[in-house]
Amino acid sequence: MKHYLSVVAIIISTMALSGCHLLEQNRQTPAPIQNNPVSVVEQPPKILATDWQVVISPLIAELIQTAEVSDSNSLLISDIRNRSNEYVSGAQINSIIFNAFNQQNIFAIIDKKVVNQAKQNLGIPYDDSLVSRSKMIALARQVKADYVLFTTINQVPKLPETPANVSMELLLTKTGEIVWQFSSDQLVNNNQQQTSE
Repeated sequence: MKHYLSVVAIIISTMALSGCHLLEQNRQTPAPIQNNPVSVVEQPPKILATDWQVVISPLIAELIQTAEVSDSNSLLISDIRNRSNEYVSGAQINSIIFNAFNQQNIFAIIDKKVVNQAKQNLGIPYDDSLVSRSKMIALARQVKADYVLFTTINQVPKLPETPANVSMELLLTKTGEIVWQFSSDQLVNNNQQQTSE
């Protein structure tokens, strides 16, 4: 009987030890890590809204203060030439220019209806994107304007610290001569010089 009990005790202790060993193994084996792919959604770049009023108004103020204009002062405001390779609303900029000149008494602005009729007569599309000085001078002669204001968008800001670059030229219709020109770059340089002084 003693012998039987000792055999049973050995069997029980062996089973208990092997069970503990299996439990220990289960505790030490880490659960496999499942890699769930995380879908990253790229944010589109923020489009900077340019305040063209702030860009255009100082140029027109400079023109009114510094350009020498004869008594014959009818002015054709040309379509906007865009060299920036970015979308620009020419109609919005033209509207800002028209509104600025309507608040001064140096130039007599040619009415838009007259300009649109002359464009039709010359075969220039209403929304012509191929704006050139020669085309605008021909249009100015058609509407009997003494001057043409030619505006070019050279750069549209892509970053907050990058300013817009716009240039303006005042052309004499008879000869095509540029009698005044200025750009927003020059305006920035002038302001920096005044600040440093």
